[in-house]
Amino acid sequence: MDKIRLFFVFGIAAWFTVKLYGLGTWSWEQSNQAGIFLNLACVIGITTLAAYQRKNEVNFILRWKNVSKTAVMYSFLLSCSMGVWYYGIVPETIEQRKKQQLQMLQDFINDPAELSAVQRMNPAMGEQSRDAIYAKQAANIEVFFSPLFFIGTVLISWIFTAAVLSAIFAALIPRIWNGKWE
Repeated sequence: MDKIRLFFVFGIAAWFTVKLYGLGTWSWEQSNQAGIFLNLACVIGITTLAAYQRKNEVNFILRWKNVSKTAVMYSFLLSCSMGVWYYGIVPETIEQRKKQQLQMLQDFINDPAELSAVQRMNPAMGEQSRDAIYAKQAANIEVFFSPLFFIGTVLISWIFTAAVLSAIFAALIPRIWNGKWE
């Protein structure tokens, strides 16, 4: 269990380090990709290690439950860390991204060719004015970058990923190590 706790600390510390490094050197997309791949590697490592530690449990459901508990706890701590980062330590990064998205929306609304093409493809937008379209889409951007929605989405995504990877590794690791392909 100590190795898993070490993985927890390493994973979250590495994520903070990557995000800190990316602040002045990477774009939003590059920073997010690096963070996602690092987090995925940590979740895979945690589920693999937890499945290895429980490889002798005979019941798959019980083994999956125990592996999932560990991986979901990491996902929860990771999501809390993301909330601290994006809304506590450097809230200006997410605010800057929101402003960037609003500017892209403004540029889209001000381009008559793009706007008319989207209105032709989307009958619900065809009848709306530019101001109505902007107001509706700007409200969507505000919701997407709100702390509750953003962290909630991150939490759901990582918990789902952890549960799926837990099932995979809880099934594979005992078969690999114990040689039982029932």
